[in-house]
This record gives sequence, C-alpha cells and structure tokens, in this order.
Amino acid sequence: MTFLSPSILWALFAVSIPIIIHLISLRQTRYEEFSSLRFIKFLEHKTIRSLKINQWLLIFLRTIAILCLILIFSRPLIKGDSFNYFVGDIESRAIVIIDNSASMNVNINDYSLLDRVKLSIPELLNVLEGQSALEIYQTNPPQKLYDGSYLNTSKIISKIEGISQTNLSDNLWEFTDSLISNIKASEPNLECYIFSDFQTTPKIHNDSLLNFKNWKFYCIDQPNVNNNISITSVDILSEIKLPNHLIKLNTNLGNNGVLEVKNIPIELFLNNDRVGQVVSKFNPDKYKDFMFQVFPGQTGIINGKIVIPDDDFSLDNYRNFDLVIPSQITIKIIGNSEEELLLLDLALNAITGNTGLLKVDKQLSSKIDRIFLNDIDIILIHDAPILSSKAIEDLQRFLMRGGGLIWFTGNELEQAESLLWPSLLRLPELIQNVTLEGESFFSTTIVEKTNSIFNDFDMKKIEDELPQVYSYNEVRIKSNHVPLLKLNNGHPLLIQSNSFGSTTFTFTSKLNLRWNDFTVKGLLVPILHRMLILLATKEFNSKSIIVGSKKIIDIRGQNINDDWTVITPNDNEIKIIPDYTNEKLYIHNTNQLGSYKVYINREHFSSFSTILSSDELPTKKNEVISVLNNKSLKNVKIIESNNNFSNVLKDIRYGKSIWRVLLIIALICLILESILGIPNKDRLKTDLE
Repeated sequence: MTFLSPSILWALFAVSIPIIIHLISLRQTRYEEFSSLRFIKFLEHKTIRSLKINQWLLIFLRTIAILCLILIFSRPLIKGDSFNYFVGDIESRAIVIIDNSASMNVNINDYSLLDRVKLSIPELLNVLEGQSALEIYQTNPPQKLYDGSYLNTSKIISKIEGISQTNLSDNLWEFTDSLISNIKASEPNLECYIFSDFQTTPKIHNDSLLNFKNWKFYCIDQPNVNNNISITSVDILSEIKLPNHLIKLNTNLGNNGVLEVKNIPIELFLNNDRVGQVVSKFNPDKYKDFMFQVFPGQTGIINGKIVIPDDDFSLDNYRNFDLVIPSQITIKIIGNSEEELLLLDLALNAITGNTGLLKVDKQLSSKIDRIFLNDIDIILIHDAPILSSKAIEDLQRFLMRGGGLIWFTGNELEQAESLLWPSLLRLPELIQNVTLEGESFFSTTIVEKTNSIFNDFDMKKIEDELPQVYSYNEVRIKSNHVPLLKLNNGHPLLIQSNSFGSTTFTFTSKLNLRWNDFTVKGLLVPILHRMLILLATKEFNSKSIIVGSKKIIDIRGQNINDDWTVITPNDNEIKIIPDYTNEKLYIHNTNQLGSYKVYINREHFSSFSTILSSDELPTKKNEVISVLNNKSLKNVKIIESNNNFSNVLKDIRYGKSIWRVLLIIALICLILESILGIPNKDRLKTDLE
C-alpha cells in the first residue's frame, strides 16, 4: 500500500483522542446520594461491568472512525503494476499499438472495434500523467503515426482519426516483438499499450514478450462478436471442368457468435446469376458443409460467389472464386509412326467433334532437336523419338510454365539415347520390356477410383472396357508417381505424376494392337478427354490468394509487350509491366476483397479472387486470452475495453484506491457509536427492580 498524500498522516495522533478523554474521565470523582446503599452492592457485579464493556466499544468505534477519516484524506492505494509508486513523478515512455486488421471491422452497437479504439485513446491520454515520450503505431501497413509528448492531444487525436480500416491480416506479436526490440529507451518506466481483438495466439516459449522484462504490456481487449456467420472456405471438388459437365462445389460455414441464428439463406452466384440456394440454421460454435452442383453452361472465365446476409461482421459474408472452362485446347503430338499417330488422331476427333475444342499440331520424326511450345497447352509424346538435350530443356521449361504432358511409352528401350530424358523430366524410368506370347494377356484394374480421371465416371460396366495388354514397359516409380491403372501382375499401366509443378500422365504401353486393345475399347476416348481438360485448366492463374498477397500470373506464349491491365473489385484500372525474363505478371496491389480481372489489349485474359485470412475470422479468443493470462507472462495485463476503461487502467497502473471502503467503514462505526451511546433507561430500571 502507498499514499498519494502522505503528509496528512501526521494527523494520526488524533486517533488517541477518545482514549485520552476516557482516561481523564476516570480520574474525576462523582458523588451521588442514594436512599439505601444496598442498590450499590446490587449494581457492583452486574451493571458496572456492562457499562465498562459499552465504554470500551465506544472507544474502539470512535478510534476506527477517526483513523478511517485520516486515511481517506491521505489517499491510500493498493500497489499497482508500475515500477514506481509515483509514476507521474518519473520519466516514462509509452508505446501504443493499434490493430487495424480486417477483424477490427466487427460491429458492436453501431461502432466498429476500430472506432471503439479511437474513442478510447483520449481516455488513455488522461491516464498517462507525467509521460515524457509517447509513440503510436498502426499494424496495417506497419507505420509510426506519432512521436512526441502525450500532452499534444489535438495532434494525437487527428492522427488516430486518420487510421483506416483494412481487409488485411497481420502478425500482431511479431510486429510487437520487432518494434520493442528496436526501441532504444532510457526511461525507467516502459509501457506498451496494445489495442486489438487478439485473433492470433502468441507462442510463449518463443515469443519475446517473455524477454522484455523491463516493459509492462497492457492488452486492451475488445468485445466478442454477438451475431456472425462466417464463410470459411469454398472448394471446387470437380477437377474436370466442361460447359455441360456437372461441377461440384463445397462450402463451409460456421457460427462464431453467441446467438443461435435461423433461416440463413446461402446463395451461389455464377457471373452474377444466382444458380443455387440453401437455407439453414446455425448453433453457436458449430460449422456445416454445404454441397452445390451446377452446370456452368459456358466456356471461358467464370466469376463465382457464395453470399449470406449481413451481420455484425460483413467481410466474411461473401467469398469469391473463379472457374476456368477451356474453350479450346492446343495439343502438340510428337511420334515416329504415322500409323500410330493416325490412331491418336481418330481418338481426338471423337473428343472434339464439331465443337472445335481441340486444336492439334502433329510432328512426325525419328529425332527431334528442338520443340517449340509457346502456344501449346499440352504435349502428347507417343513412342518417343530420340530427343536432343535442347529438346529436353524445352520440355523442362514447358513443364515449369504449367504445361501438361501425356506420354505413351513404346520402343524407347531399343535406343540407349532415349533413356535419359524420362529421369531428367522426373518421369518413371524404363527398366525392361515385357511381352507375352500367343493369346495370353494381362488384365487391368483401376487403382485410384477417387482420382479425377475416374471419379463419377459415366460408363456402365467400366470393367468390361478396361484394356487387355500384351506388351508393356516395366518402370521404376518414385514418391511423386501415383499408379492409376495396374496390370494383374502388379505393374502399373497408367501413372500420374508431378514434374516441375505440372501434372503428367504416363502409359507404360503404346497405342498399338500388338501391344494392347486400348483403341477398340470404349475407355480410351473418355480417359483422354478427361486428361486433356484436367491438364488444360490453368488454375495457377485463377487460384485465389489471401487479400494483400502478391499474385503471379503466367503469361507464357503471350506477347508480353502488349498492354496488360488489371481491374480491381472497385473498378480501378492498374497498368502492369510484365517480368520479361520469367514471362509473368506480378500484381502487388491486392488489398481489396473480391474478383480481379486481368486484360491483355482490353481482352479478358484471366481472373483471380482475394479471400480473407482465416486469422481474421472473429472467434471467442478463449485460447489467446488463456495464453496471455499465463503465469509466466507476469509483465502482461489484460484489460477489457468498456465504459470504465480509464478507471480500470488507473487502478492497475497506479494502484487501486480504497478511500470508498474506508468511508463506508467510518460511517458504519459512527452509526454504531451513536446507537451504543444512547442510555438504556429501561434496562437500568429492570436491573434495579
């Protein structure tokens, strides 16, 4: 305990006044006349004893009352968290960190959390008595807003009012660590005030809050959201995307509020047309998945959106995504047999029909020095000819840029020069050829029925359409190789792999009736169709990113010297200068939530969407608060932001004033003293009788 006015304590001598008065009264002899002395003897052992007890009680109550009154005027405090009892008398430095990330847009009683923080700053300034230095920072983007005296109230409030709400995410604790580490403060009293809703959890064992023992951290927490339904994710389950092909989308929603909500409509939009809706209720802390099934009905780039009604946090009430439905796929076929290429051509013609979906470029050669793939989506190699080192490098660059590869192995084992390129392209390596004699054959089974190639396959008795294999190449597979079709001896017939970030498919047997009967079975055309669609869908460009992140757009095969522009969700136009070396666009200005459209010479080239970080979805923060309340963080205090914010902060910082308690005690003592001091005539009369 300490006293803000200790000079008043000299008056404590007054506590002895009731005792002195009592002692003086004992020395005065009083004479009373009685008609009979027997009454004195009667009272000697009973009444006089009661009177003495009453007197001592009166002395005690008067003493306590005087003591409390003196202590009230000396302003007693229970020790606070400051490093000096008299904070206002020493040099201090205060750091204020204001979180303006997306989650601070939560609305409580018509005020956002950020607005509540702005209203709290003047209260904080009233608490900062004697501060010699004040610094104010915002987290998004990291920026110092003010550096000076806390007394310059008008300038401080002006800077605070200029803080804008963002859609971005931040790492509050890394920011705090970096900030405090770089502050060279010499003041004896160091304080850091953090205004945030604390959506991220500090890692106590690694976080520097434990290392800054000279600092006192005051975490001013914000209220929990009451009514909030969040769209946490939208996943496109169908990898095969065609205009008249069923596409499945899964969305996850959860109730982050404290109230049960009913009859919430969840709507699906494609190019601003509503194509689906479900209605559901949500209990607090419960999450649900909802499946949508739609037919796009068109090709090109489709902008999608999941929408729910507004609530206390509007930023998570919609979620954008983008679908790419290829209108035309450009294929380059390389082989060394005209007869076998003709079989491939027939299969591809069965796929495209009159739709113009496929544009095929064939190259027949026994040896290839260079492969030009600038305008190619997919390369199909059938019984590969001899490939030069330059041709292999062309294939590597093609895969690095997102191109797709289908390889039908054949007689490569007959030429030693052809054995190098599969390993260089991270494809299955050929070991030996296996051929059956006579009418024997290997049967085929599907290994990965859930794979996109076979999932929801619309074919009756698909087992009857699996090929019989008479000759194949045994291969060595690695961890990045996934068998999709296997022979009955366990060796793979079809392998899916990842090579330089692109998807590749390898058949261990070529399209030849002496090798298999694939060309006369009904499975070849739909499998090739699905492979082409899967490889041609450039989801790299349309993949969503966290708002504020850098977006990379692959523009290989395009004239990068053309006019490249980006239209933001609020219809602002941004000119983009391509990276000529890597043939990519780097888009940095992505601070808005929604769909971004990329144009080349005013023609729509690609689209992508920005989504809210999962760290910015409002939660009840139980884990964060429990971590901050950890006993090892003795220099951290949590303060709830409410109407008594400044008073609570004063009590914590300076100590808690107890004058009200002392006043109540003094009043109680005076009332009891008044009651006990009244003579009880009825009792005396009873005793005498």
